[in-house]
Amino acid sequence: MARAIHKKGAAAVATDRGDRRARTGDQWLDGFFPYRLYRASKKLQLRLQTRLRAMRLSSSQWRVISVLKAYGALSIGEIVDATLMEQPTISRVVARLEKTGLVTRRPSTRDSRMALISLTAHGDEVLKQIIPAALRHQELALNGIGRKEIAQVVATLEKIEENIEAGD
Repeated sequence: MARAIHKKGAAAVATDRGDRRARTGDQWLDGFFPYRLYRASKKLQLRLQTRLRAMRLSSSQWRVISVLKAYGALSIGEIVDATLMEQPTISRVVARLEKTGLVTRRPSTRDSRMALISLTAHGDEVLKQIIPAALRHQELALNGIGRKEIAQVVATLEKIEENIEAGD
């Protein structure tokens, strides 16, 4: 049965859409950081997907070409590390991006067993068309939040990643 979460003051009230009876719980998730982070991230992702569809790109393709734009030519393993996506997924995404002429693959000069993936001029042009929408998307999400607060959130997220990696 479908459930909806409605904010009512500080407490969330879940209702079954079929009978609309109020359910009670302790709302422990409201203060559970991983849950809140996931919800915010998922909402950002869903909104961006609409924009990406108009460009005929998947969110996976967007992540790969964005990483290549940010860091230059990378191996499949380096793309995996930067995107936190699985290696087989990255291999399929890169193959699709190659077919559409957005990326190119060339042998590495460091290691002949490795290939480096980089954006083509066409891939760079496609990315340049998307970046303004992505920045507007970010601006909308951060509306009303000051630069210092944003910098603190970014620093906090970096520290969280460090803590998680140190615990591995």
